[in-house]
Amino acid sequence: MRASQPRAAIAGDDGVHTVAFVIDEDQHRPLAEYCRVMLLRLQERYEVRAQAR
Repeated sequence: MRASQPRAAIAGDDGVHTVAFVIDEDQHRPLAEYCRVMLLRLQERYEVRAQAR
């Protein structure tokens, strides 16, 4: 993914880094679509697991 303007990178105590950036406008819609699909899939998996109990 192309980031147009990196803002900051913060190292966490657990080794995970948080990166803040402004997304290139051309990449915003594909990223939003990816997030939407990812959340739908997570919800589907959650519902399947909840019904199995």
